Amino acid sequence: MSEFDIMKSALEKTGLYSVEEGGAVYAELMAYAEGLDMYFGALKELLRECFVGTAQGYGLALREKIFNRINLDTSLQGRRNALIKALSVNVWDYTLEGMEKVRDSFNAEGSFETDYNNMKVIFRCTQTLTAAQKTALQNQMKKFMPCWMDFEIP
Repeated sequence: MSEFDIMKSALEKTGLYSVEEGGAVYAELMAYAEGLDMYFGALKELLRECFVGTAQGYGLALREKIFNRINLDTSLQGRRNALIKALSVNVWDYTLEGMEKVRDSFNAEGSFETDYNNMKVIFRCTQTLTAAQKTALQNQMKKFMPCWMDFEIP
């Protein structure tokens, strides 16, 4: 039911107004309905963009900007999944499983090696990365690695 229909029904129930096409009350309700439809449309979009699972535009873009994320899967579902995984990373994720969780939050594929002699974690990415993607991914993943270990993507 449109905003116009809701207002028309409410006014007609009072018995005080006759809402007929071409009348002044009809025209006034049409003007209100136009504004309300726009307002409620914006609210509906805002509600959709507030949640990662339903966001389609600026809700995802803003979160990616806040997290300063590079995402190797730019599809809508890939972006959503990456953000959901990123939001699930916590302080207890300084384990190999935690590093895999971080890897998945970038939609990156590959495996980790630990070089304890050099205090280093090495990520061997199976995807082809540009130099800029490699640098960005390395810088972003390094933030999640234990501070006492170096991180590298060869």
